[in-house]
Amino acid sequence: MKIRQKSREFIWGIYDFADTIFSMNVVSLYFPLLIVSDLGGKDIYVGLANSISQLLIVLTAPIFGIFSDRTGKRMPLFIISASLCAIGTLAIGFSAELGAILPVVIAFIFANYFYQLSLTFYNSLLPRVGPESRWGKISGLGTALGYVGSIVGMILVMPFNTGKIFGLNTFIPAGGRIATFTPTAILFAIFALPTLIYYLRDERRSKYPVDTVNRHPFKKIWETFSDTRRYPGIRRFIVSRFFFEEGVETAIVFMGVFAEKVMGMPDSAKIVFFVIATTAAVFGSIIWGKITDWLGPHQSLMLVLYGWIIGLIVLAIFPYRWLFYPIGCWIGIMLGGVWTTSRPYLLKIAPAENVGRYFGLYSLSGKAAAITGPLIWGTIILIFSGWNLFAAYRIAVATLAILIAIGTIILMPNKTLFEKHPIV
Repeated sequence: MKIRQKSREFIWGIYDFADTIFSMNVVSLYFPLLIVSDLGGKDIYVGLANSISQLLIVLTAPIFGIFSDRTGKRMPLFIISASLCAIGTLAIGFSAELGAILPVVIAFIFANYFYQLSLTFYNSLLPRVGPESRWGKISGLGTALGYVGSIVGMILVMPFNTGKIFGLNTFIPAGGRIATFTPTAILFAIFALPTLIYYLRDERRSKYPVDTVNRHPFKKIWETFSDTRRYPGIRRFIVSRFFFEEGVETAIVFMGVFAEKVMGMPDSAKIVFFVIATTAAVFGSIIWGKITDWLGPHQSLMLVLYGWIIGLIVLAIFPYRWLFYPIGCWIGIMLGGVWTTSRPYLLKIAPAENVGRYFGLYSLSGKAAAITGPLIWGTIILIFSGWNLFAAYRIAVATLAILIAIGTIILMPNKTLFEKHPIV
């Protein structure tokens, strides 16, 4: 393979490195703990903050996807979204200084909305990065770099919280969780720059397919839903993704809170857990990329979903610290597989000239799931915590397994569209 092609793929994947610094440090780790533990809020507040930001994505991502298809320009909105995500992350830390929950929640909604919106444009760049035969490997590379980024981000930001790195003193004074958001924003911005700059120049130099049909955006959204009947499997995949992403996205948001409330783990132990789980996800991403190119996206995604169901059921039945680490490794491998298999899955069954608006639906489906999933979790904890907090979290985890199982069942008939190695 030419060196230029390898560099092109690596530069695209660097944004996954950057965005998972945000998703790990803000979405999974410090924001939920800041609300629940430091500011005395409830799980439902975290759920509402995530749900509102995702609702905004549901309402707007398809419109932006249509706009990018119509103009052939993905990069200007990509750059704006990434920049505003970094600004919003800074605002979380500044607003937390006020000691009130509402300003922190508003800042998080702003940051998370633009983070999620940026992924719509990032995902739709994949056909520009390399040939279809390499989409699985490229997607796996991006996902692997993403989890490396989350490890690097956790380690580099850790001393701003505790003043230490894995127990070793540093020159950085301990500032608590409130001090983690500024360095997270800076790291995200720095590592996002290579992708944004390179593909902006690429878009200016190259001519990519555009959707020339001129219709009102809202009418086009409805037509996108209707058109899924013309492309076998898309509608089923979108609906399935809604259910399995309910489980996946909610686990990402609340795993840190689960570790603290059920396992009694301090932040230092949580970070060790996340580093172990994320390391497993790195290898899982690479492995699932190769499996996807071999078995095809459908068979690979089905295996990933089975793995998620098994892991969550075991965690719900045996929520013990000694088992939490190996289960974290298992779930990490499956987490690496979800996005590695999902992006090529849609690209395989969607028309190339309309990939932007179908990724808008892809985003809509996942974000709709991210609206309901955290609310389901928060409601379960709110209802059952008065009876038994330990049992409430076990019920919540079991519910995530059920949601993923529903998505798996819905997706099963799509196997007829992928004849290669029909083993699942």
